[in-house]
Amino acid sequence: MNYMKNRITWGLRLLCAAFCILHSVSFIYATERTILIGPKTIGPGWKDNILLESRHFQHAQAGDVLTVYTDLAKRTAQGAFQDPQTWQGVAPEYGCFNVKGPFRMTLTDDILSKVRERGCIIGGHDYRILRVTLTPGDEFNETIVWHGPALQMKPDWSASAELPGKCLRSLQVGDALRLHVTKVQEGAAAKLMDFTWNALEPATDGIPVGSNGCSYYINDDVPLLKLQLSGMDDHTAMRIGGTGFRLEKVGIVKCTASMSDDLSQAQHAPKEYKLQPGELFHGEKAFPDDWSGNLRLTAEPFQECTENDVIVVSYDVTGETPQMSFRENKGKWSDITGAEPPIWYALDGQDVVLTFDDVSLDRVKTSGLVVTGRGFLLKRIMLISAQM
Repeated sequence: MNYMKNRITWGLRLLCAAFCILHSVSFIYATERTILIGPKTIGPGWKDNILLESRHFQHAQAGDVLTVYTDLAKRTAQGAFQDPQTWQGVAPEYGCFNVKGPFRMTLTDDILSKVRERGCIIGGHDYRILRVTLTPGDEFNETIVWHGPALQMKPDWSASAELPGKCLRSLQVGDALRLHVTKVQEGAAAKLMDFTWNALEPATDGIPVGSNGCSYYINDDVPLLKLQLSGMDDHTAMRIGGTGFRLEKVGIVKCTASMSDDLSQAQHAPKEYKLQPGELFHGEKAFPDDWSGNLRLTAEPFQECTENDVIVVSYDVTGETPQMSFRENKGKWSDITGAEPPIWYALDGQDVVLTFDDVSLDRVKTSGLVVTGRGFLLKRIMLISAQM
């Protein structure tokens, strides 16, 4: 009798333990959880970026959504989700896109195979990252509001589908319009317009379209008011145009997730500094051993330089075989001095000094400079004039 009672007791304990584990996993992964805490300024010239570490994606699944919350975006701001190995978009539609408010990426099996191994770089220009989150795909519910008839977009952008106001009646700030497509061609792009044929906002004029279509999130009241005021019942509220794809249907996606307060596993962006006179960089930028770290400097700060001016690079050694090289910010990243093969500086903890000659000076004034390498943490770059 006692034997059976003990078995029942242990069985109940195991069942409770299993429930607690499942509840814990659900708590961690069934909400929108922060994986990066900013701020991280993505300045002009495609020179700034930040690597999301691969550990964040080990438990992610296809359909999960990565969200980048931003502010200070300029009118011409652009973003990118890049593969650290190739510096190309993790998918064609994520190589370059306009940024106004938060922007997102839906993870696919192909994207996951890359980011689980190498992580993901967030780049672009002219905006600031506040935080990055990862949300399970099943926290997004979609309702199809337009079923066609399907429309093939033409090369001259002349074709467009019309959505009546009643299709968008449930649309709210924070929701997304998802375009379901087929027959996607290279360079496919969509344009979301109001009834007057004007783009809802600059970010909707040429949205890259991939094999999984694309999503446009309503991040403020302005585009929403345009749609609500123009479309009553069957009147046209929105036009969807573009090129290089066949539009099959359109859905409204709503997120039901809540933001998790757990920041214990979040990655922190390096502390940002205000540049002082003569500084080209001041902060903490990692150059890992996998060669994924690069820093681009535009040509603008070098315009008043003369021969024998120098840049001084300060760093901390983090790898076993640290190396640094200076390249032209153009094409195949030729060595800034024209040397073939490129010059590699072995790092021993002392500052690296690059003195400009006529070749390197012409290249930095024309194209700018790329600092590349591995095994170090970049701390500071100073530009020092020989005339001082």
